[in-house]
Amino acid sequence: MDALKVVVLAGGNSTRFAPLGDKNLFKFLGKSLVEQQLSQLKQHGFANITVIANPNSYKDIEAEARLVDETIRVIAQDGEGQAGAVQTALFGSPSIGDLLVINMNDIFTPELINNFTAKLPGLRESGRNLLTGYKVTSYFPGGYLVRNSQGFITSVMEKPGAGNEPSDYVRLVWDYFHDVNQLKSAMAEAGSQKDDVYEVALTNMMTRGQEFVMLEYTSSWHTLKYPWHVLSTMEYFLSSIPEPKIDPSAEIAESAVIKGNVIIEAGVRVFEHATIKGPAYIGKNSIIANNALVRASIIGEGCVIGFASEVARSYLRNKIWLHMNYVGDSIVDNNVSFGSTALTANLRLDEGTVAVNIKAEKIDSNLAKLGAIIGADVRIGVGVKLMPGVKIGRNSALKSGLLINIDIPDNTYADTLQTLELKPNRINIAEKSREHSAIK
Repeated sequence: MDALKVVVLAGGNSTRFAPLGDKNLFKFLGKSLVEQQLSQLKQHGFANITVIANPNSYKDIEAEARLVDETIRVIAQDGEGQAGAVQTALFGSPSIGDLLVINMNDIFTPELINNFTAKLPGLRESGRNLLTGYKVTSYFPGGYLVRNSQGFITSVMEKPGAGNEPSDYVRLVWDYFHDVNQLKSAMAEAGSQKDDVYEVALTNMMTRGQEFVMLEYTSSWHTLKYPWHVLSTMEYFLSSIPEPKIDPSAEIAESAVIKGNVIIEAGVRVFEHATIKGPAYIGKNSIIANNALVRASIIGEGCVIGFASEVARSYLRNKIWLHMNYVGDSIVDNNVSFGSTALTANLRLDEGTVAVNIKAEKIDSNLAKLGAIIGADVRIGVGVKLMPGVKIGRNSALKSGLLINIDIPDNTYADTLQTLELKPNRINIAEKSREHSAIK
């Protein structure tokens, strides 16, 4: 497949992912999504790879790509949205040959690659294009594929809204074009007032008689579209751990308990009576302190899971500090500290699913349990309570004792007014005795 040009889209602004950083740089089992995805492509024989990166993350994405192969090209995106990323890829590319466009944050198993490579010779011979469909049972806010009675795709409908789905197949971005010049022409002529120029170009190609077939993908699929998708992606990677793996340099106290498939990296210290219940991942130089409990979670590098803290089904990036805290079903970006007894609530009183504010719209996560979504460089005071689904913006501080039930914007100091009433004490404490309550 040396002749096949592969374009990997990683250039979005991730506005739906806020307040978290670039989704492509999030690490799972110690490797960024960039490294995970590109390694899989290289292992399956894809050689001519170009990555379209967010200009703000260009250098970091390039560094991650270089870990896989020095020949991988990384280009900063020019323009907005998926259309801008595709246009960037097409600009300066040869107008001959075939092209595969994929999305960095669509996470799939090798089944998709194997099925595609089996079809590739026939696609080249017939001059047909290919889009990939994934059958869903509930609404997903993405593009839907519409097919005719012969099985050819006739249009792509972007985000039709729940109840308006034209089919059961959501488009997973694994798009093959047998002639890159045809896509160039369609993109140059496409226009839309919405963020669907690329989809309009695809539909225009179909209208002109260029045939698109559907590759149905039936195995596991995860996508990083919204912040809570980090948790399902984490679960996917954790489930792939085949056996426990503890680096020889890790220090594990004799009374510590390690259960299940747990990866513990170099320099980790696990103190007395701590418990790590797999599947779980503990990044380099992190500390799991006395009586702490970590279960079904990813802990990044340089973290301190302090005394009597519990981390459950959560993703903690790098340099996170806890001390007597509960963090459940939450996502925490780099450099965040929790004051003692601060905690994340993860279950509504009515036990309904948790909705999250995304770009001024309430989006149902479809999760019964979802804690907090915390951006980088945040300080959380002693005793702060974070309600289910709240987002804490980057570079923010929350004063001790607050109950946070609304989102906190970036660069915010959250405070509340408190009035203390001082008056004479009419209780003679010296005369009081608690002998009646002594344990007998």
